[in-house]
Amino acid sequence: MEIYIDILKAVAEGKKKPTHIMYRANLSWTRLRRYIDFLISQDLLQEKINDGASVFTLTMKGKDVIGYFKRVEGELFVKKKPLPSEVYVQYK
Repeated sequence: MEIYIDILKAVAEGKKKPTHIMYRANLSWTRLRRYIDFLISQDLLQEKINDGASVFTLTMKGKDVIGYFKRVEGELFVKKKPLPSEVYVQYK
């Protein structure tokens, strides 16, 4: 699951060429191709050919998945808020 999200994030960050995605997601070429094929089949990524080279973009569904993931990530890794100053008054 994390690898799929890493690939989607890489494309969302503007890394649209396969080599850039491969390095960002830390995958070999064969593994990357397998994951990308799955993401395309699920309508999360779209492949376009520009001057003989593949370029990937997120579909609307792919953007939604990234949004869902960021919301979940935000809930899981909430930064701790400092205690109000009134709490420390008793210790002065």
